[in-house]
Amino acid sequence: MKTIFPFFLLLFFFSACTNTAETPAPQEEAPPISEAEKAINQLVLDAYAAISFDEGTTPNYNALREVFTPDAIFQHFRFDTLSTATFEQFLAGYKASVEGGQLTAFNEVELGGVTEHFGKVGHRISAYASYINSADEIGERGVNSFQVIKVDGEWRVNSIVWDVEKEGQAIPSAYAPE
Repeated sequence: MKTIFPFFLLLFFFSACTNTAETPAPQEEAPPISEAEKAINQLVLDAYAAISFDEGTTPNYNALREVFTPDAIFQHFRFDTLSTATFEQFLAGYKASVEGGQLTAFNEVELGGVTEHFGKVGHRISAYASYINSADEIGERGVNSFQVIKVDGEWRVNSIVWDVEKEGQAIPSAYAPE
């Protein structure tokens, strides 16, 4: 009997100390954003701004040159086949579309994304929406993958690879939260 009593006393003590009220779940705080991540995120926003232009104006081609490295590569799967261009080839095709009147306005905006970096290399996967020749209707949605490098103390886009949203291929919610 003497050995059972301490056991019950111990059990009573632990049950009396247990909080039976529901404890609210701890709030998750967003991790702090590093200076490099802020710079990469801003670079991507600058790239979207540089390629965008309103009807009656022309793109700021100098701003595009400031965002991308001279050797930047553009690759996409818009038509299910890989298409590749150098920065100069991309720029020439873009200018031709604007000057030929096929592209009278263009606005590309980021819907969301994820940034990672290490040292002087970084990556931003960025969901986007494009408004082509109209500010009222989305012409295309997709995901851009920006590979960035830090050159002479400045972050620049070294390559961009993208694919478009299509039947059976929706933008993941991790990249574009609703």
